[in-house]
Amino acid sequence: MSRPNILLVVLDSANAKHTGIHGYERNTTPFLESFRSRATTYTQARSPGMTSLPSHTSIFTGLSVAEHGVHDLLTHQLKPGATIWEQLRDEYEYTTGVFSDNVNLTGDESLRFAFDHAVGRRGQLFPSATDPDIFFNSPEYLDGDSSGNKHIAYLKRSLSSDQPLRSLANGAAAQFKRSFSSPTIERLLDQSAERFVDPFLSWTDSVDGPWAACLNLMDTHVPFYPKTEHDDWGGTAVQRMQARMNPNSWKVYGGQHTWEEWTALEDLYDGTIKQADHHIKRLMLGLEARDQFDDTLVVITSDHGEGFGEQSRVRPDLRIAGHIVGLHEALLHVPLVVSYPGQETGREYDDLATLQAFPDVVESVVQDEWSDDGFVADDPVLVSGSTIDKKAESEQRAGKYCENTDRFEGDIRTVYREEDGTIRKYLTWDDDGVVVDVFDAHTAETVTGSDPRDVVQSEFSQLENAGVVRKQDSASAATLNHLEDLGYV
Repeated sequence: MSRPNILLVVLDSANAKHTGIHGYERNTTPFLESFRSRATTYTQARSPGMTSLPSHTSIFTGLSVAEHGVHDLLTHQLKPGATIWEQLRDEYEYTTGVFSDNVNLTGDESLRFAFDHAVGRRGQLFPSATDPDIFFNSPEYLDGDSSGNKHIAYLKRSLSSDQPLRSLANGAAAQFKRSFSSPTIERLLDQSAERFVDPFLSWTDSVDGPWAACLNLMDTHVPFYPKTEHDDWGGTAVQRMQARMNPNSWKVYGGQHTWEEWTALEDLYDGTIKQADHHIKRLMLGLEARDQFDDTLVVITSDHGEGFGEQSRVRPDLRIAGHIVGLHEALLHVPLVVSYPGQETGREYDDLATLQAFPDVVESVVQDEWSDDGFVADDPVLVSGSTIDKKAESEQRAGKYCENTDRFEGDIRTVYREEDGTIRKYLTWDDDGVVVDVFDAHTAETVTGSDPRDVVQSEFSQLENAGVVRKQDSASAATLNHLEDLGYV
C-alpha cells in the first residue's frame, strides 16, 4: 500500500473571525462550510507567530518561535534538516513541492531549500539588471545625498551598471506601475491562487510515488484585489482608493494612512477570502478528478491573521493594523480544517489547537497511526511576537514612516491554556500584562485582577534554543524587492 499524500494549504493572513465556519455574518467561505461535513474542524486553532516566516518555520519544524528564533529573511535563515518536508523526502521517499508568491517560501534565502520543487513569483522585466525597489532601499542610496532627485540617482546607478538599458527599463516599468496603479493593473500583475492551482495539479500528475506539498495562497494578503465575482462587499471605489494608497500597515502608524482608509480595506479583504475559498474548491475537485483526494491528508489553515483597527488589550492606546504589531486574537486565531485520508464524516473540536502539531500529525498519517484530534494541544500553546527589534526588515520600514518606534519594541509573549473548558490567554508585553478568556473568534473578555507574568515566565523559562537558525548578513535583491512589495521593508 502506498503512503498517503500530504497537502498543506495556507491562506496567508486569513484570520478565523472573517470566515463563515467561525460564524462570520458574511458568506466568505461557502465551500469550506460544506467541506467541513466530511472533514475535521478545529474551532480554537492558534498560529505560532504573527508574521509569515516565523509562523511557517514553526509549522514546518514543530518548534515554537522562541525555540527556533527565525524572524526575518534579512538576518535569519533556518538550517537544513529541521523540517518535516526534508524528513518526508529523506526517510519516506516523498517528492516535495512548494507553490507560492510568498518570498518567505520561494525567495532566494527562504524556506524553499526544504522542497524538491518550487514555483514562485514573477520577477522584474530583467531580473539580472538593477532593480529600482532594491536600489531605493540600499545603503548606496539611503546613505547618500538624500536632497537630490531620486530619479537622477537611479539614472546614474543604471548607467554605471553592466546592463544600463535593462536597468532603465526596470525603472520605467516600476514608475509606470506606481503612476498608473489601478485595480485592473494590479490584477494583471497578480500572483493569486489562480496562478498556482493548475501548476500544482500538473505537478502531482508528474510525480511517481507519494508527494507532499505546501500551497501558500496570497490572495488574502495586502493589497487586497478580489476579482469582480468575489468582491461582494468592497467595490470599484474602494479598490481605486487602495491603488492610490499603496497600502502599508506602517503608514497607518506613521499617519500617512488614516484609520478610516485602513478599515475600509476590510471589505476587500472579505472578498479575497471568498476568492481563496473558491480556489480551495478547485483544488479539492482537482484532486478528486485524479482519484487522489481520499489518499491525501489535506490541511487548510492560515499562517496568521490581519488586523483592521482592533483595540489592544495589553496596550489599550494601540490599535492593530495588518500583522506587524501585537499578538491580538485577530492575528493568532486562525481557521483550521483538516481532511484525513479516507475521512467521510465531519468532526469538530472546540479544544485548544496549535499549528505546531503539523509535523507530528504528518508523521502519524504517514505511519498510519493517526487520530482526528491530532492538532489538539496536549500542553500550553506558546506564541512569541516578532517585534521590530527582532525583525530588521520591520525596523527599517517602521523608521521610514514613524518618528517614534519605541512603542513597537520589546518582548511580547503569550501562553494559551485550557482551563475549565475555557481558552485562557496570558499575555505580556515587557512590563504590561493582561489575562483574557477567549470564547470564540468573536467573543473574548478581560479577566480583571489577574496578573499573567508568573504564568508566562514559568512556561517560557522551560524553552531552550533549538540551534536551528543561522545568521545571514543580507538578503538578495529579489528577496528585498518582494519584502518591499509586502510592506516589510
